[in-house]
Formats: sequence, C-alpha cells, structure tokens
Amino acid sequence: MSQPTLIVSLDFELFWGMQDGWELSEYEDHVLGGRKAIPRLLELFQKHNIHATWATVGFQFAESEAEVRGYFPKLKPTYDNPALSSYRCFGSIGQNEKDAPCFYAPSLIKKIANTPGQEIGSHTFSHYYCREAGQTVEQFRADMLAARAIAADRGYDLKSVVLPRNQCEPEYTQVLNKLGFIAYRDEENDWIHEKVKIRPLMRILRLADVYLPLTGQGGYVPKIENDIVNLVGSRMYKPYFKPLAFLEGLKVHRIKRQMLHAAKNGLTFHLWWHPHNVGVYTDFHMKQLEEIFSYYEQLKEKYGMRSLNMREAAQEILNR
Repeated sequence: MSQPTLIVSLDFELFWGMQDGWELSEYEDHVLGGRKAIPRLLELFQKHNIHATWATVGFQFAESEAEVRGYFPKLKPTYDNPALSSYRCFGSIGQNEKDAPCFYAPSLIKKIANTPGQEIGSHTFSHYYCREAGQTVEQFRADMLAARAIAADRGYDLKSVVLPRNQCEPEYTQVLNKLGFIAYRDEENDWIHEKVKIRPLMRILRLADVYLPLTGQGGYVPKIENDIVNLVGSRMYKPYFKPLAFLEGLKVHRIKRQMLHAAKNGLTFHLWWHPHNVGVYTDFHMKQLEEIFSYYEQLKEKYGMRSLNMREAAQEILNR
C-alpha cells in the first residue's frame, strides 16, 4: 500500500477567471480580499507544514502591461464567444500591480515562491479554455509557451498545470508533456461529471455533494497519462454559501471523512480552491481551513499521511 498523500492546489487567477461573466465592480471585493488572504494562507500552511501548488495565470507575472504585451503569442485563442478571451481586457485595466491589483501580482508570486513547500505552477498564460468552441490545439500550445517564457524570465521553472475549469483533452496533455510539464490536475472522476450532461442538474448535484456523500470518497492512486501525471482533484473547498449556512458543519465533515478514507487506504486526496473564494468571510474560512489542516496532522501522526505539492507528487511517481 502506498503512503497516503494530501495534495493542495490553488487556482491563482485574480480577476482573469471571472472577466467573462462578471463586472469588476461586482467581484472586486472578493479578489482584493483574496490578495489579503494569501499571506494568511501561507502562514497557515507553514504552521501545519502544508505543501501547495499555486497555479498562476501567466499575465500576473508581469510588472506592467507593456511587459506582458511582449509575451503575447502570435496565435491567440479564437473563441466563438469573444467574451471568453481575456486579451480584450487590456487597455482598460491599469498599467501595473499598484493600479491594477486585480490583474497583476508579481509581488505576491514572489512571496509565495519564497515560502517553503510552495510551488509556482501554471494556470495557462491567458486563462485559456481548452474545450470552448473556436480555439485550437496550436493556439493552446502558443499560450503555454508564453506561460513558460514569462515565468522563466522571472526565475520560475513551471512543471505543474491546472487548466481553467479543469477542461482537458488528451491532445492537450500531449502538448503539456512535450513542453516539459510533469503534472496536471484533471476534474473530479465521479458519476456526476461522467453521466450528467444537463448543466443545471450537474450544478445542483455537485453542490449537494459538497455536504452529502453522493460520489464516494475521492481518494485515488495517481496515474501517468501521455507521460504526464494526472493528479485528479478530489474536492474543491467551497466558500461560505449563506443560503446553506446551516450545512457548513457537514461540508467540513465531508472533507475530513474523505481525508480519513485516503489515509486509511494509502490513497491520494487532492483539495483545491481559489484565493478569491476566501476573499470574503475570510476569518470564517481560515477557521475552517485550520480545522481541516489540524485534522491532517492527526492523520499524519496515526497513518503516516504526508503533504506534497503537485510537482513533488509527480516527481516521486515518475522516479519510480
């Protein structure tokens, strides 16, 4: 039986992941609150020796709009829905991290990278959507080359990828492998994702699964696919949802039961969220995460569970 493993990853995207569905004024408090929460998350991770991967949108590495434009690929995504393209934001968002903190984050990336156990990964260059109509594999390759280039020029060697909305196809993971990535996070592997095709029904069932064990325990043995390690997401840490506030205890209990199952059976459990998810009600979320990671330490003591970031987990698997 393998040693049980907890993987934590965060989709670090500021407003880039919301620009196609929200106005900045509607969501700015979440994004700015998420920025303030990041140092607190790093302190929490240090306290409990949690290793985490921060999958970062490539635009955020830049010090200025002028700099990031220098990395724009010639092939940009040609989505049928032009609102999906984050390139449309430039020219109106501000010039740098000081006046556009919802779009640039070089200081935060540096702070994360300087914290032990933390990995800077990729969330693509432009928050690229791999399953949306109109884009191509060649455009994706150009996007990931730009992501690698801007990170490398800052001193970061990207090895792990989280694709926006966990949208992934085999030909895209082949591109990742050829570009030198060793790990990616696929979407949850359960009957809701596999069998339910009606999106509103899927959303309802996924929300219910946050509180009730509809899809089982989420632990797994990682697999190598197309010569890259698939570190499937087991559970998203959902933020406080006021209409279902009375179920918050069940949410944490569900996560802890899944972690326990993985610990007892030598499996991997992969917990993930976005920093902006904890950008409001931050104290409440920090208290819940403290409870979850304190429980991890109990599982570490009793079952030998360990915490690895995506790069560490993938490297260990590939070395076997």
